Amino acid sequence: MPDEVWDAVLSVERMPRLSGVSYREIPVPCAMASFGIGVEMDCDETRSTGWIMVLYSHKYRNDWHSHWRCAAFAALPLPGNERDCLTPSMYWDAMVDQIGAYGVEHVSGTVTVTRSTVFGGQSDAPETGCEIRVSWTPLDYADGGLDAGAQVGAWAEFLRSMTQSEEDYSVD
Repeated sequence: MPDEVWDAVLSVERMPRLSGVSYREIPVPCAMASFGIGVEMDCDETRSTGWIMVLYSHKYRNDWHSHWRCAAFAALPLPGNERDCLTPSMYWDAMVDQIGAYGVEHVSGTVTVTRSTVFGGQSDAPETGCEIRVSWTPLDYADGGLDAGAQVGAWAEFLRSMTQSEEDYSVD
């Protein structure tokens, strides 16, 4: 394993954990990159979930503009009053603002507004949500290393910020 990948793993291990967010390591598909770090997150007391994969390729990837790339997913509850044509843009802008503070480039992805009807013993009311699929190139250090913990932390902050006010939680 290259030193820069090991340093990235250690940065995730040492990153501050947000209260109200549960973290779990997940596997990264080996077809996507030479090495990767995967973290799944759940926001307590909400239905917000997501994951992030910090990927590293031995060879410089022109499509990534780097050796590094982050890929992430979020499933967020959507309040009933936020189901208009502006909703995808609003969620996209909030996400870009959050991760943009951590030095990123070449952000691309999708925002999907979902509506599910539940059948059976549960509520008959339709449930709405928002799914975000995004990837970006994190800015790495001059030596090729990366503070992967900052990228994972930024995604956790985004997940939590979409369901709770910042005053509700502190950083552990």
